[in-house]
Amino acid sequence: MITKDMTLADVVKAHPNTIGFLNGLHLDYCCGGHEAISIAIREKGMDVEKFLAELNEVAARPTAAKDVHADIESFKDLKVTEMLDDLEATHHVTDLRLMAETEELLNKILIVHYPHHGEMLTRLHHLYAGLKAELEEHFAKEEQLVFPLMRQHPHPDKETLDLVQQLEDEHTGAGDVIKEIQQLTNNFTPPEDACPTFRHTYATMEALFDDIFIHIFKENSIAFPEYAEQQ
Repeated sequence: MITKDMTLADVVKAHPNTIGFLNGLHLDYCCGGHEAISIAIREKGMDVEKFLAELNEVAARPTAAKDVHADIESFKDLKVTEMLDDLEATHHVTDLRLMAETEELLNKILIVHYPHHGEMLTRLHHLYAGLKAELEEHFAKEEQLVFPLMRQHPHPDKETLDLVQQLEDEHTGAGDVIKEIQQLTNNFTPPEDACPTFRHTYATMEALFDDIFIHIFKENSIAFPEYAEQQ
C-alpha cells in the first residue's frame, strides 16, 4: 500500500509500472522526487487522497514482461559495476541519439515556424541547446572520470563520493531546465497550426526527457545509494 508519507522516488523504486502514470501528471520522481507525497501533491494543487487511490490502483495492475517495470527490477538486481555498464550501454546511447535527433528537428521548425512562433521557439532553442551541452558534458564526466573511479574503488572513498554528489547536483540542474521546457511547450502540446515535423519534434523531445527521467532515477535512487552503502 502506497501512503502519503512515502516519496515518489520510493513509489517508483517499489512499483516501476507507475512511471507512465506519473509522467502523465508531469510529476517529478527522479530529481525532485524525495519529498513526501502529501507535500509534493498538495504543492501541485491536487487532492492527495484521490491521487493516492489512483496511484495504488495503477501500482496493483499486472505488468507486461518487457516494460519499464521489468527493466528497473532487473537493474536493481545488478552489482554496482554492472549497473554502470548498463547505464552506459543503454541510456547514454539512447539519450545521445535522441538529443541529436531533437536538435536537428528543432533547428528545422525554428526556421519554418519563426514567423508565427518565433519568440517561443527561440526561447525553446536556447534552453535546449544549453541542456544538450550540459548533458553531453555530464555523460563525458560519468564515463571518463566518475564511473571509472567507482569501478576502481568498490569501497568508496570521500573523493569519489564527492564526485557522485556532484553528479546528483547536475541531475537537479538538468531537471530544472526540463521542467522549464515542459512549461514553455505546455507539456509538449503543439500549436494548432503545427506541421507534422513540429509534432514529431515535440514527440521526440518528450521521449528523450522520459528516458532521461528514468536514467536519473536509476542513478540517484538505485546505483548511487547502493554504491554509498559499500563503505
